[in-house]
Order: sequence, then C-alpha cells, then structure tokens
Amino acid sequence: MPAKCALIATLGTEPQVVTAGLDLLLDRQEPVSRVEVIHTGGNATIEQAVETLRTAFAMPPYRDRITLDLTPIQDRNGRIVSDVETPSAIQWAFRVLYRSVWRAKQNGERLHLLLAGGRKTLSVFALVTAQLLFDKEDALWHLYSAGEFLASRRLHPQPGDEVHLIPIPVPLREALSPALTHLRGIEDPYEALAHLQRLDLEKRTREAQIFVENVLTWGERRVVERLVREGLSDAALAQTLHLSQRTVEQHLRSAYSKAAVHWGLEDVNRAQLVALLGLYFQYQQDKNTGKPS
Repeated sequence: MPAKCALIATLGTEPQVVTAGLDLLLDRQEPVSRVEVIHTGGNATIEQAVETLRTAFAMPPYRDRITLDLTPIQDRNGRIVSDVETPSAIQWAFRVLYRSVWRAKQNGERLHLLLAGGRKTLSVFALVTAQLLFDKEDALWHLYSAGEFLASRRLHPQPGDEVHLIPIPVPLREALSPALTHLRGIEDPYEALAHLQRLDLEKRTREAQIFVENVLTWGERRVVERLVREGLSDAALAQTLHLSQRTVEQHLRSAYSKAAVHWGLEDVNRAQLVALLGLYFQYQQDKNTGKPS
C-alpha cells in the first residue's frame, strides 16, 4: 500500500503560498491527501488568510480529496502566538513546527515541507527539523513566485505564471550516522538537539581517545599531553619533560602527521592538535578528580 503523503506549510499573510505549492505538487502527480498549515494569530490579516484557506479547501479541486489541518503556534498555556519575533515566541514556533513533522513521520506519512510562508526564522527551523526527522523520500521546498501571479494574489497558478517549486537539498543526519535514527523518538526539538550535542561530544572524545591511546607512542603522548594541558612552547616542553628540544620537535611532527591521517585532514598544526585533543584530556582530568562531566 503506498505511503500516505502530506504537505506541511508555514503561513504568513498570503494564502496563495499554500495553495500554489499544493497545486504544483499535484501537477507532479504527488498524491497529497492532507495539508497542515502552521500559522500565528491575533491579527486580522492572518485570520483572513486562514479563513481564505478554509474556504478554498471546502471547494474543488480540494473538497473531498484533501483534508486541511490548521495548527496555530501556541505557548505552554495555550495562548496563540501573534508573531515570531521574540525569543519565547521563536522557541514555541520551533516546537510546533517540529512536533507537526514528528507526528507526521510517526503516522507513516511521506512528507513535503514548504517553507515559503511566514518569518524567515521558520525557514531556518524547517531546515533543522528536516535534517533531524526526514527520510530520504521526504522533500523540502521553497516556492518562488513573481510577476502578475504574485501581484494578483490568485490562489491557483495558471499556465505561464511565474511560480515554481524549488527543491532544497537536506543533508540527513541519518545518512551521516545511522546511529542517529533514534533521535526520531524524541518529540521536543530542544531535547533532540541537546541529545545530539551529547552524542557529538561522545564521538569526539572516543576519536581522540583512540588516537592518544592506540596511535601515539608513549613518548609522543607525554609531549602531546603536556602541550594540550599547558600550552607550552617546544623549549618549555623540553625543559619540563627533561628532553632535548629536538626530541620534542620530532615527537610533535610525528603527532601532527598521525593526526592528519587519523582525522582525514590534509595537515594538522599545533593549534589544531590542541583543539582536537582538548576535550579528551579535560575529560580525563575530570574523571581523575571525580568532577562530573
């Protein structure tokens, strides 16, 4: 049985963004059966746009074919957000958009996400949401419109109108790391991003641990660890470790070369090595002192 197909769109003041995007998808033979529109509220222009969409979906060509879900952006107390321009409103807008996509994927829908309507902030959130939740068959779109169609505010494009769907490439987290598929079980976007940050830190720490413990020689590790922890010059490293400066330089050159191979970089310099290994040595220090990481 073919997967259900839905369009989620953000709405500003122009309802034609939603209907034009839907018409163009239908022209592509996309079997969209549900449209969800995410919108703010509290002013007459937005309310008129919402009412225009209600009327449009109660008439051909959508009636009895495509359902319309209207999802206002609300805060934790159920108050509708009037605009996405304050830190609090931005957070709630992100949560509403993310949860709408999350629920669509939980319901097994193949998804089209249209980000042309509303504040530009919503477009950024749409891209982040797509990266975290999309499957490879889902699509992110921008709607380009100009000329007479844009000025006319007609809901449905006609032949020759300057209106096009432009696909936006989405670098999926799943493609970068299959282990990240379980992020889709987290409904709140900020919780998902915090979890992703923890995973990234753990990955960086593991890579550094393998490098220090399995790639470096004991002599190289002594020099590198003191360099990372204290940021000493070659001369100071030599004096502190009771080595010749030439030996210190040889150990560091070897470490730079090995680090470039280990991390797949063209080359690694002193500052880069410190940056790559700083988190690992801080973790080791915290562990040894009993400090929670």
